[in-house]
Amino acid sequence: MTEITQNLIRYPRPTRLSDPGCDFTPEECAAILAVPDDRLGWPELGNIFQGFLPAGTYEECAYFIPRAVRFIDERGDCASDLAKNFLDWAGEQRAELEADGLFAPIRAHMQELLRACLSEFRIRFGTRPGRNVPSPADASLVESLVLGLNGTPRGYGTCPFGKAATPVVLDAVGDLRDAAAAAWFAEFSSPQFLMGDELDAPLYEMLSDTSNIARAKALLQDVILRDSPLADYCRKESLVSKLWE
Repeated sequence: MTEITQNLIRYPRPTRLSDPGCDFTPEECAAILAVPDDRLGWPELGNIFQGFLPAGTYEECAYFIPRAVRFIDERGDCASDLAKNFLDWAGEQRAELEADGLFAPIRAHMQELLRACLSEFRIRFGTRPGRNVPSPADASLVESLVLGLNGTPRGYGTCPFGKAATPVVLDAVGDLRDAAAAAWFAEFSSPQFLMGDELDAPLYEMLSDTSNIARAKALLQDVILRDSPLADYCRKESLVSKLWE
């Protein structure tokens, strides 16, 4: 995977966060910087890269790019939230990132992460008593990556990332090579996925193709006959029936 390492960043760790959008108190900015790099999590990184109201200037925030990318890579709780914030911020800061040679590596890294998510259909189970139900572990992160890489943030007439998610989804999901691809195909077909945002034309055409729908149905119907977490999820969510909607 394309690495975003600290030696690529030419700015030192900031001694203050300037809060250019006037969205934080001085105490909140100081509290963010008081956290050591290896302990920075969603509360701090989410504010540093708070889309259109980041806690610092470009130079102040740029130092934290590698840590933000590692947090998203871990695919844990709040990774999808940070991915949304970070990609919104990166789209806004495209000119500065390009000047520093960082924009293309960030785009490539997020494409590769999206491909990794779509290469499998990980199932997780709820931990609350009586709520031990299966759900897709990476669905929210996939949504954030697709919307972030294909979206048009404020101030841009075109997508700053050039619809970079589309070729990844077409390759990983469109060929329907296995049950994981079929499960993702059904998720993308659901009107609840991508929060109702309109799919771009190539993705819509892939999902509307009758031969693709038939192939996805066949793969999922085969899965349902097995004893596996994916089978449990397919039955719970009626994934096959979603392909008739």
